[in-house]
Amino acid sequence: MTEQYMNNPVIRVLNRCTDLVVLNLLFLLCSLPIVTIGAALSGMYTVTLRSIRYGDGYVIPTFFKGFKESFRQATISWLITLGVGVLLFVDVRFWSAMDAGVVGSTMMMVSIAVGILFLMVASWAFPLIAKMEDSLGHMWQNALKMAVGYFFPYTIVCVGLPVVACYLAYINGPMLMLMLILGFATIAYCCSFFFYRVFSKHITEESLGPEDVLYPGDGASRE
Repeated sequence: MTEQYMNNPVIRVLNRCTDLVVLNLLFLLCSLPIVTIGAALSGMYTVTLRSIRYGDGYVIPTFFKGFKESFRQATISWLITLGVGVLLFVDVRFWSAMDAGVVGSTMMMVSIAVGILFLMVASWAFPLIAKMEDSLGHMWQNALKMAVGYFFPYTIVCVGLPVVACYLAYINGPMLMLMLILGFATIAYCCSFFFYRVFSKHITEESLGPEDVLYPGDGASRE
């Protein structure tokens, strides 16, 4: 009876939604000091990447385990991301306000292009910190390689989805409420499918059996 209950598609969807609501709340609460947003992101990706691989469950302990273990690297990465973002924003505003003709327009476009590239790299950095163990420098190097090397469709989806969702939340009240209830966690969960597909090409894990989509068979995964 219990197994039939748990395998019921409706029950599984409700459990998934409940987990996402809890995860979203944890992310928002742990992001309140602002400086901890990076660690909260890594904690959230720790949960969603684990869910993609092993299924649902253990949301709260998994989140805080990822939050604690990645705190230093994720916090430094977030401060770097925030600092670069502020500098680029100020730079774009400066050149847009200047009547510098072609030079001003060119410099503004260069700043926007650098900002887009940096956003792409940062989008990979926090899932990498959540999933892999390496030096911070190597994490960002790998994030750059993956952002460029897996540009289509992985980077496009994993950057475009949160950008579009945040824009819709900015202009639409109901969308903002949806984001506050489960939106951030849902976006992280959707992006984790794409992240894990790439990570599976670079990490070693035990196969879960012949039905394992990432590592079919009984052996270990590829290096």
